[in-house]
Formats: sequence, C-alpha cells, structure tokens
Amino acid sequence: MSDQGDPVVVEITHTAAARVTELGDEVSTAVKELQVELSGTPRLGRLVQVRPGGVQVWTTRVEQRGTMPALSVTYVFVPEPRPSAAAIVSVVPDDTSADD
Repeated sequence: MSDQGDPVVVEITHTAAARVTELGDEVSTAVKELQVELSGTPRLGRLVQVRPGGVQVWTTRVEQRGTMPALSVTYVFVPEPRPSAAAIVSVVPDDTSADD
C-alpha cells in the first residue's frame, strides 16, 4: 500500500514479461506473487536511485525455490500522482549467492 494506505497498481513491462515467459512457469508464478506483494509494500528491497519527480528505482531478490533459480527483479515505483504505480522492468536469474 502507498503511504496513504491505498493499494499500488503494479504492472510488468512487455520486455520483462517476455523474459519471465522464457524462464518458465515457476518464475511466472513467483513474479505474480511479487506483484501482489508490491501492491501492498511498494518499497521492497534496495533503493537504487531516485529520479526527478520522485520516481524510485528499486531492486529486490526472489529466493530460489524448486528448480527455479533465485531472481533479481528491478522495478520502478511512482508514488505520485495517485494511485501510486509500480512497473517491473527486469527479471533475471540472480547469480550471486545469498552471502554476497
């Protein structure tokens, strides 16, 4: 939810969606779950950059599960105007270990 408690609209770009499709069903499920989580908690992970107008670039990690590798997900959060919105722009296998 946004700072005002409103759910955030979360979408995935066409490029990121194509990559998710390439990576398979487990990744698709994980990213859909992340979309739901981001709608309530849009500042999840590590803030990478704040752009003009308050646009925020974040990166987060989805842990490995089953045969799915851990994922690094980059998304853009736009808190204003209301309703707040986020767009998942990149989904890639995370080749770093959890210890890094």
